Amino acid sequence: MKKILSIGAILVFALIVFTFVSKTAEANKTVFSNGSQSDIERVKQISLNYLRNETANRAVGSVDTFNVLSVSFDQLKMAHTKVRQTVNDVPVWEGEAIVHIKADGSLTSITDDLKDAVSVNTRARFSVENSIEIAKTMYSGSKYLTADPVSDLWIYRGEDRDHLAYRVQLRREDGTRQNAMPVLFIDAETGEKIFEYNNLQTATGSSLYSGTVNIATSSAGSTFYMEDVTRRMGTFNMNNTGNTSTGTGGTQSRYTDTDDIWDSTAQRAGVDAHIGAASTFDYYQAVHGRNGINGSNGPGTTAAAANSGVSLVVSRVHFGVSYNNAFWNGSVMTYGDGDGSSFSPLVTTDIAGHEMTHGVTQFTANLTYSNESGALNEAVSDIFGAMVERYSRGGVVDSNTWKIGEQAYTPATSGDALRYMNNPTLGGQPDNYANRVITSSDSGGVHTNSGIANYEFYLLAQGGTTSGGISVTGIGATNAEKIWYRALTVYMTAGTNFAAARTATVNAANDMFGASSSQATAVAQSWCAVGVGACPNPNPTPTPTPGGGSELIVNGGLEGSQSPWVSSGTGVFYIANGSSPHGGTGYIYFGVNNSVAGQTYQQVSIPSTAPTANLTFWLNVSSSETTTTTQYDKLFVEVRNTSGTLLATLATYSNLNKATAGSYTQRGAFNLSAYKGQTVRVQFRTTTDSSVTTTFRVDDVSLQ
Repeated sequence: MKKILSIGAILVFALIVFTFVSKTAEANKTVFSNGSQSDIERVKQISLNYLRNETANRAVGSVDTFNVLSVSFDQLKMAHTKVRQTVNDVPVWEGEAIVHIKADGSLTSITDDLKDAVSVNTRARFSVENSIEIAKTMYSGSKYLTADPVSDLWIYRGEDRDHLAYRVQLRREDGTRQNAMPVLFIDAETGEKIFEYNNLQTATGSSLYSGTVNIATSSAGSTFYMEDVTRRMGTFNMNNTGNTSTGTGGTQSRYTDTDDIWDSTAQRAGVDAHIGAASTFDYYQAVHGRNGINGSNGPGTTAAAANSGVSLVVSRVHFGVSYNNAFWNGSVMTYGDGDGSSFSPLVTTDIAGHEMTHGVTQFTANLTYSNESGALNEAVSDIFGAMVERYSRGGVVDSNTWKIGEQAYTPATSGDALRYMNNPTLGGQPDNYANRVITSSDSGGVHTNSGIANYEFYLLAQGGTTSGGISVTGIGATNAEKIWYRALTVYMTAGTNFAAARTATVNAANDMFGASSSQATAVAQSWCAVGVGACPNPNPTPTPTPGGGSELIVNGGLEGSQSPWVSSGTGVFYIANGSSPHGGTGYIYFGVNNSVAGQTYQQVSIPSTAPTANLTFWLNVSSSETTTTTQYDKLFVEVRNTSGTLLATLATYSNLNKATAGSYTQRGAFNLSAYKGQTVRVQFRTTTDSSVTTTFRVDDVSLQ
């Protein structure tokens, strides 16, 4: 009888082991590999599950009704699912989230711009056609519109309440100073204007003269065209039209030549724009693996190549008369000739890089061209315009790299520029967030406040010391441009502000180089230098003032990155810009899934002279468990030695401590005076069972 029981016990044990091994293998299975349609569907479902868990206790609506905008895969073997929040099928303006997962399906972080507690009647009181007529009465240039207005319905979060609103997009491209693409939000109940910005994304750049260069053209019969079929780009001549008041937008014609030597006066501006477009295409493809503006050699326009019918991305030169600008209108690049005094023709490489980058931004983060997100939109174009120029010069960085429009701006004055990335104040821009300009003009100061991010990039790439005495060790332009590109295309959303841009670039650096890397530290330091967020502590184990009871924990608020906290296991995540922090934006996120375990610790030295050594932290527990008696999912607060051996369990929390998401309770104080004179690990560790999820959020840890 005993023998039979023993064999039975062995069989049960073997079954348990087999089940555990099988589940572990399944958990570690690669869920995507090549970005196939089946990979996309798996990633989409996994991402929505994570987002559903994250928002279970928030009033953001059902994740199942959200629109999945894109699923993308990157070279770091990560996947990114971008979704847009909706209410009754109406999209929420700037209500977006991006779920970032590894190839094994584990969550790394969530970029969360979802809007809580959206409250609005989603039935409009008047039609789309009515909204257009209302918007036209509000825009003084309506009779000069060069395209039919477009209107669609959104939920817009105003200063005091949510609005059901029509977004009406107008277009005036007549080559005058009033060139504009107004976007008006019209309340769908009252008909009043609640928000407006100009979506004509403009810039200035370098000179007409690029020297003698080779350009890619095509031919049909004996006629050559300034059309690069390989890159799917073409340059067209506006013949100085588009400046009338008729609203026709001017006349566009192909550049043609009989000997493929483009040397006439009218052609030379086209050559510069053509080379600039080619350099920008080559830069994005060679440096970032991106094929053109939209990533798919587009967006193509109705203009097709003369010899093949291939849809082209268009650059238009000689726009208007004495037109002192260049712009991206959502589908084409357009360049004015300047008035010869304020500007010479705006047609060379850094301008092309700037304008085409507006397109890259449009097809990735789609940063709203207003206020801080608009300033970031402009800064991104300046940054990559400078990097395209650097690339076209063989990677050389000199003083002109950091000047914007230095050759086209006031052509009679040498050495000056419109903007200076290395010293924004020279161009009338702020170099610190504390000095940002609050204005209703220029779509909320997008061309002014862009100097803050421009200076951050310069410091990140080149290093330097600010007027406030903060020093940054540069990581080189190559690393800096890759971090910013990843941040733009992976972590930023339409409503990203400066604080969220810091988080996005830190996350990108963490992905590429590691959370404790010099590159990630430099990102945080460069943002601190321009007044966005705190400076990282260069000493991971600070020595407190003897007898002063000073803070022993570094980055207890978990801001910017989790460093110097060390995490491992499948049940722990760092959330840099989460929806439910106790303070700031970052916190550690434990549990989330069933049958997981994970831990995070920080190693601290407790001075023998410290008068106290009391550990406190803020904890939020949210759970779908309904029991009031059983601890199924647990969080342990522990002290371990530097080898990881358990010295003491200070407390255990569980699903029984659940509250609503974001409702924190301070825990402690736990007396660690027994460890004075020692170096120990303060550790948080979680385990969850096989059914029903529990989440533990830990923030603002302190040991004094």
